Amino acid sequence: MQTTKLYEILSSYNRFWNTGSIEAGIRRDILPACLGQLDSREVIVLKGVRRCGKSTLMAQVIRELLARNVQPTSILRVNLEEPLFSSEYTVELLEQIYRTYRERVQPEGKCWLFMDEVQNVPGWESWVRGRSETEDIKIFVTGSSSQMLSREIGTKLTGRHVSFEVYPLSFQEFLRFNSLEVGTELDYTARKATVRKSFNDYLKYGGFPEVVLKESTDDKELLLKNYFEDLLYRDIVTRYEIRDVANLRNLAVYLLTNVAKHTSITKLKNNFSISQDKTENYVSAIMESYLLFQLQMFSYSLKSTMRAGFKPYAIDTGLRNRIAFAFSEDMGWLVENVVFCHLKRHHEEVYYHSNGSDTDFVVKEGMKITKRIQVWYEDVSVTSIPDRELACFQKPMDGHEAAESILVTNDYEDVINTGAAMVQCIPAAKFLLGLGQDIP
Repeated sequence: MQTTKLYEILSSYNRFWNTGSIEAGIRRDILPACLGQLDSREVIVLKGVRRCGKSTLMAQVIRELLARNVQPTSILRVNLEEPLFSSEYTVELLEQIYRTYRERVQPEGKCWLFMDEVQNVPGWESWVRGRSETEDIKIFVTGSSSQMLSREIGTKLTGRHVSFEVYPLSFQEFLRFNSLEVGTELDYTARKATVRKSFNDYLKYGGFPEVVLKESTDDKELLLKNYFEDLLYRDIVTRYEIRDVANLRNLAVYLLTNVAKHTSITKLKNNFSISQDKTENYVSAIMESYLLFQLQMFSYSLKSTMRAGFKPYAIDTGLRNRIAFAFSEDMGWLVENVVFCHLKRHHEEVYYHSNGSDTDFVVKEGMKITKRIQVWYEDVSVTSIPDRELACFQKPMDGHEAAESILVTNDYEDVINTGAAMVQCIPAAKFLLGLGQDIP
């Protein structure tokens, strides 16, 4: 590409070189963790599902750099999904971009390099590693999760990168995007009716930032449909060169429809009359795209865990509702889904437990189970908790007697002594805001 044309493209993405400011949207909760890495030498990798806000998060980091009086021309932002780059996705393109920037904009001094959708360039890991080791440069990269989870990051950037998973909006962020801050129990009590309505909207339309900011229901649903198509075709079909798109799509829709319900590779194979290998490969591809997650059973035996199957959970309930064959009685499953995503954000190891009676979620920290969480979501008029919902708390897990026990409810709030555990009953909206208990 001609240097003059390349410079024009870079200038269009870096208007802050002249203005000294950048539009960066509403603050995301993960931003402080990213800013905490500004002075490190590691490459920062932001990975997650398409349209979850990775590019905006990078803009927020740039905004902070500008606020700290970093020279605007010391910052270079590149969108590698730029159509004019599409015929030249090579390491040579990255080198030409960087060389043009150094020659035309910032010849000397430290550089802050932000690259969006870097997975489009084969071999980007080697280029990034080389530049970060030989020059005074801090690099941030983003990419769609299926690409960013490649083994190349592990082998070529080992010990030289810090990864952050970016999700659609949490419920706290969802409220912020709707101009509502709820940081204390007093805030929650004062705005309870508004929070509950917002929670129902959150369950229905999810937390993709652009969807949340749309006012029209039709616009929200159109965006969600487009997101699913992009995920399916760009991050799964194209990447894995899948030809049997019909079965892949049917499998994805089936898993989205049956969130929080136990399944297995064998069951899926039989349902769709496809081979074991194909089923495993399709499920793996769907999970790597961040469209869905697998929740596995807690067991000290790896063999038992593998044999037990898994429960699927969607990255976003709005996306799930738009695509799945949904029914009115799905409300309890949706609440369980958002509780899972909340736990996934804050804890590395989350499982379900089955020991006569199932526990929806157990949180493992180190060698210990520290939290047991059950979701019971009934109409607010129902105040009598079924025995089956408390059964999992009525006997301790071996070696984990001290685990905190929580029942997530619709609106019921109390502390129940089951004889084996003191169970905190916490409304779902309050639980997701980190109020009334010590889960963040």
